[in-house]
Amino acid sequence: MQFIQIGSLAVSLKWLLLGIALVLGLLTIKLWLKQTQENEIHKKVLDLIANTLFLGFFVWKGSLVILEPSLVIKSPMSLLYFTGGTHGLIIATLSASFYFVYKSRRMNLSNLFILQSGIMFIFSVIGGYYFMAFWLFPVQSTFHLVFSICSILIVGFILFKHDPKEAIEVVKKILAITVLAGLIGWLAYDRFVAPTEAEKTVQKSNPVDQSVEIGIQEGNRAPNFQLKNLEGDEVALNDLKGKKVILNLWATWCPPCKAEMPHMQEFYQEQKGKDVEILAVNLTTAEKNPNGVGQFVKDYGLTFPVVLDTAGAVGDAYQAFTIPTSYFIDRNGIIQKRIVGPMDKGMMTELINSID
Repeated sequence: MQFIQIGSLAVSLKWLLLGIALVLGLLTIKLWLKQTQENEIHKKVLDLIANTLFLGFFVWKGSLVILEPSLVIKSPMSLLYFTGGTHGLIIATLSASFYFVYKSRRMNLSNLFILQSGIMFIFSVIGGYYFMAFWLFPVQSTFHLVFSICSILIVGFILFKHDPKEAIEVVKKILAITVLAGLIGWLAYDRFVAPTEAEKTVQKSNPVDQSVEIGIQEGNRAPNFQLKNLEGDEVALNDLKGKKVILNLWATWCPPCKAEMPHMQEFYQEQKGKDVEILAVNLTTAEKNPNGVGQFVKDYGLTFPVVLDTAGAVGDAYQAFTIPTSYFIDRNGIIQKRIVGPMDKGMMTELINSID
């Protein structure tokens, strides 16, 4: 799965595309309303759609309470950092649709107008999303292209039914905006997400090839280290070769680390017996009370290995300047992905499954 790093947050590319597509939908509906409605109705409907989107976003965030109540109870800050994912999006879409229809009826808008507005917005979003997906997700490129063309044709048909000449002009603008968004998305993908030639070479190389450079970049062999766990036993990263590893660098005082830990524990429990391991490196030199790490692990019920970086050497070597910082390492010890910021259970699962 593909993610784009924005500051201290890793954002799924599909959610980023959805956000851009929603903006395209707003622009499309604004053009349509401007061409077909009086100024007063135009503003009211546009405000209604904007309010509907805000409501949908908050429902999407809050749906985590319904979908993962135990995680929210363990870590209320999950609501700040995470969403309800795809299932939450379905709940948010249904809630937003109900709100839009209800408010539209209160504004005494005709059923036909409500239907046209909804179809215009929905298919504008779908068309924009799948057009950008056509550029960025080559695995299903034909499906994405057909879906985007069909959606844009439906939008064009509704416009054409009102005024053919105006429809042609509006469709031209929609296509221009969509193409521009697709190109910007493709450039962003090429710059921030697509693997470099060096990384492609490493991914295709012999699993036992020892010539791979040691480093902390994606495609490098992860530097080995050896630290003591809470029981005083030595644990080395190289001991985990043959397993997929999430190397997580964290501290007890870090709010996003606290939000992430219950998700990490549930992920760890679900992955038992699947040759997946988590190695959590506590940045002990950054702790105000190093002796409190054990109590933190007990309070959060963590059962995956936790080791103490008492000298700060591992934190420095892996450049954990912003925490949590996590490295996804394949069975051969090669770093496949670096994520800065908190991850939820679904994100960990998708990333670990993307590693061969």
